[in-house]
Amino acid sequence: MNERVQPEAVPDSLAQDNPQEEFSSRSLLIGGALFLALLTVLYIAVQSIGIDQLQTTIAGAGILGPLIFVGIKALTFTFAPLSAGPIQFASGILFGVIPGTLYSLLGELLGGTVNVIIARAFGRRIVSRFVGAAAMSRVDRFYERHLNDWKSLLAARVLLFSVYDFISYAVGFSQIRLSIYIVVSFAGGLFPTLLFVLIGSEASQNQNVLLLFYLLAAIVFFVFVLFREPISRMIKQYGRQVQE
Repeated sequence: MNERVQPEAVPDSLAQDNPQEEFSSRSLLIGGALFLALLTVLYIAVQSIGIDQLQTTIAGAGILGPLIFVGIKALTFTFAPLSAGPIQFASGILFGVIPGTLYSLLGELLGGTVNVIIARAFGRRIVSRFVGAAAMSRVDRFYERHLNDWKSLLAARVLLFSVYDFISYAVGFSQIRLSIYIVVSFAGGLFPTLLFVLIGSEASQNQNVLLLFYLLAAIVFFVFVLFREPISRMIKQYGRQVQE
């Protein structure tokens, strides 16, 4: 189980590709638009139904409410086509910021642990069915180039939390112990999860906060467009240094 698994050969066109070089204004625009769309839909839903009604309904479900939430969150981590964004943002509204953060993190830990076990028990062919061929090549590249020890895993948890479900599969191909994965995933994921839960909770209840995120997203996007060339060069240079 601790032997380092050698991934199958990846076509040159994919091997030369890396996450840094894929960073573009288009991906930034799509990601920002989805982020704002989720916040907007959540705001409309909360304003239409009422936060008190939502919390009363969840409280009436008892322990079943958190269990269902954690289970759904775990499924979004294991099955790549599913998105965790909506329930991540909504957890603070449904349970409160602190409980919502812990439930979200517990779901991620559960789903991520399943990902590691699947990769180690069944190998690349089964993982590929869960994440798709294109994402599988990214899992291979990350495993080969960046996943060396708990320090690299911690950096990925903090900086690449949006794709940590894929990284969890990559851990299954590495020599990192499952216990280390669980500890690092919890410690490194606490702040990013809290941040997203807090954002969802505040933006869904306060129109001014939602408008502030629209303004910040517009500023970030236009700054990237204006300075796209130097930013792209810095990202590519960083990618080459990492590979060396």
